[in-house]
Amino acid sequence: MLSKLLLHHRRTDAVLPLPRSALWRALAGWMAILLCLGVYWFELSQTHQSQLDEVEANVRLRAEQTVHALALQVSTMIEKLDYLTLQLGESWLTEDERTFRRTVAVAQGALPEGAVVQVAIADERGEILFSSLVPAGATAAATKVSIADRPHFAVHLNRVEPALHISHPVLGRISGQWTVQLSRPVLRDGQIRGVIVVSVSADHLSQALREIFPDPADVALLLREDGAYIARSHLLEGVLGKKVPDDRSFLQDRAIRHGFYDVVAPVDGVERYYAWRRVPDRPLVVSLGLSKSAAMATVRDSVRSSGLYNLLTTAALLLAALWITRLFLLKSRQTAALAEARERLDFALQGGGLGAWDWNCVTGENRCNAQWARILGYAPGEAPPNFATWDTNIHPGDRDRVHAALDAHLRGETRQYHATYRMLRRDGETIWVLDRGRVVARDESGMPLRAAGTLADITERHAVELALDAERLRLTTLLQRFPGGVLMEDATGRVTIVNRGMCELLGVGDDPDALQGLTHEALCARIGPQRAAWLHVPDARRDGERRRSVELTDGDGRTFEIDWVPIMRDDAQLGRVWLVRDVSDRKQRETMLATLASTDALTALPNRRSFMSSLEAATAALRSNPGRQGVLLMIDIDYFKRVNDTYGHAAGDRVLCHVASLIRNGLRQQDVAARLGGEEFSALLLAVRLEDARLLADRLRARIAESSAEIGEGGGDGVTVTASIGLAALSSAGAEAVLRQADHALYAAKTGGRNQVRVYAGEQT
Repeated sequence: MLSKLLLHHRRTDAVLPLPRSALWRALAGWMAILLCLGVYWFELSQTHQSQLDEVEANVRLRAEQTVHALALQVSTMIEKLDYLTLQLGESWLTEDERTFRRTVAVAQGALPEGAVVQVAIADERGEILFSSLVPAGATAAATKVSIADRPHFAVHLNRVEPALHISHPVLGRISGQWTVQLSRPVLRDGQIRGVIVVSVSADHLSQALREIFPDPADVALLLREDGAYIARSHLLEGVLGKKVPDDRSFLQDRAIRHGFYDVVAPVDGVERYYAWRRVPDRPLVVSLGLSKSAAMATVRDSVRSSGLYNLLTTAALLLAALWITRLFLLKSRQTAALAEARERLDFALQGGGLGAWDWNCVTGENRCNAQWARILGYAPGEAPPNFATWDTNIHPGDRDRVHAALDAHLRGETRQYHATYRMLRRDGETIWVLDRGRVVARDESGMPLRAAGTLADITERHAVELALDAERLRLTTLLQRFPGGVLMEDATGRVTIVNRGMCELLGVGDDPDALQGLTHEALCARIGPQRAAWLHVPDARRDGERRRSVELTDGDGRTFEIDWVPIMRDDAQLGRVWLVRDVSDRKQRETMLATLASTDALTALPNRRSFMSSLEAATAALRSNPGRQGVLLMIDIDYFKRVNDTYGHAAGDRVLCHVASLIRNGLRQQDVAARLGGEEFSALLLAVRLEDARLLADRLRARIAESSAEIGEGGGDGVTVTASIGLAALSSAGAEAVLRQADHALYAAKTGGRNQVRVYAGEQT
């Protein structure tokens, strides 16, 4: 049908022309006998340092990526508020106060509650002419409020261009709240007729940041480029009216667009890694600080996901659509009423930036208003009033699609014609438009006779939508790259986001689309009771928890770390997120490190630190139960240096292992043996009398003296050594005191001829 109409029109119309640390170098001076242990600790230290360095690098990278996204969101928000401010300023010039008050109310209603505190209009002298906080019927002048001394008013007096100004947070004289003033000059015929001020709540901006970064250990800042605080996710009241210190990198060189700094925040004393970025085309800086202590305490950092704001629909556009609908429904009124309605429609369309068209489907005549002509680059009355003027300016890449949408409506397949496409302005510039319309008259056979609609330039909005689509793609990519599983449910308990990692962990394949839309109960039934326990939802109203982290072990022995994070806005829960990571390898490393930290690497006996813990526990038990008995043995190999000098250190190590084996096998199961260092060993005998301990020590001394340690490769060579042993009874005086007494007895055994057992009996032992 459309092709027939186009063919008819083209017969009659002419076609128009489109770092590593060196801390462990001191280990080189250690005794040769401790070389193996020294090397081990050196390597362990290097491994830990490497892990910490990697965590720090990841934290900085996460902060940089997050602050980049945050800067784009802030840019989008400012663009929306700028557009709103501009439209309200134009509405003030064309509407009476009652109509303008309704326009402001609709605009505030389209924004999040509490975002805009006040909309005010001041005249050329700074006197308030209108305030949305002053009730209807009262005048703003009656409050005798002037903003002539406010920088956000004075900045526009010497400027002709209608630039948006973003002020320092100020305490409102009418609202009594801390707000950020977004102001624009109100121009008429190129002359300033006043200033419109939209007061945005600093607390609302901070709350928005706090919803993204709820943990007080992390902080997000919105600053002016001179360092003045505009919003802070936490402790906002401590920074309002203040600036960040002058040593911040973004205050030193305005040409730098982004960077990092590490400082202790003067507001809360928390040391953080900060990443900052300037907001494109705005005198604003977004800074994100991640707590250094929280980030470096563990190597299992998680990535928070950021929520995206929904697009705001402008009040002027809604009003314009309502006006258009109303005017079309009242088209049958008499001529005088229709003329008045058309005049009001022209004002509404001009305020909303909408172009109107009225197409005679039979003759091809297409009459458009002045705004429609301006959108396509024509002066009022210059655009030829025919269908071809519109059709030839459609971008060639979109023409077939637009024709298909219009043709479907002309055939009655759709209730309304609706298309978003590109158009070529008269000057060759490509713009994006939103075109909507409807057939308002048909003949008896259903053929369209007349259609009407509106055209709006949405180039800026389309750019914002592209930016939001890019952010959604980044979020999707981030979720798929997350080293674990991510599951998000909405407020009703239905799955909205799930990545392949979570699908694999839940054992349901690797297709996230198969889980999206399932209820929480249906998902739990599908994955089985064992994995359903992972998705337990804490009762936040009962135990007051806002988030929870747990570790669970499955039947295969794997350990999983599960974070449950509710998504909250004020007291309303908008959904919940589970983050699941397989930490089995880390748990195994922690167990191995704990074992290595308490064991002598050569003999596999407990080391000095582990043994001293056991000795301190035994002496502490005596203080609470004096009836308990116990004995400490100090054992030293006689003339061990001769073994090293004669046979070498490798043979010496075999002798140490041989003696350690004899000591370990010569004790009872409840006794504790250890290597304190070099050729010195010790044993803690529990629940034994001193006489019995002496007999055991003498049997152990004799076994050492009677056996030989094989040091040859074939097992043929053997070395025989003897040992001196000192005993001291356990007492409540403490571990160090008992150790000195046993060491004193050992000294007596060595000075008394070696290869003997001595018991401490005072300083004359």
